[in-house]
Amino acid sequence: MRRRTGSGVRVDGLFVSPVPAMGASGAVLASAHLATRRFAELADAWRTGDAGRARPLGHALARLSAALFREPSPTVLKAVLYEQGVIPTPAVRLPLLPAGEDTVAEALKRLGELEG
Repeated sequence: MRRRTGSGVRVDGLFVSPVPAMGASGAVLASAHLATRRFAELADAWRTGDAGRARPLGHALARLSAALFREPSPTVLKAVLYEQGVIPTPAVRLPLLPAGEDTVAEALKRLGELEG
């Protein structure tokens, strides 16, 4: 894929698993702030050709990404980082509004599924 598209192609986090499966060399993902180890495992699985490990992990990470971006970025991501005690406030600047409680709960649930 990289040979055909060059190095300037950017991909949404929802496609973090299928794109490396087609030969992409990596990704820069806001979602990886929350599940860094799992995203690294996914990259390693595709790099070593372990599709049996990569596919289910990729699906789980896509569910996390979908939850994190259900509302405008970075509102949900910041709220989850706040809930984890990583940042001091979930506040975002206008025109953004704080993420909804249900959305944050869904993101925390998906993150919990990944952390086992």
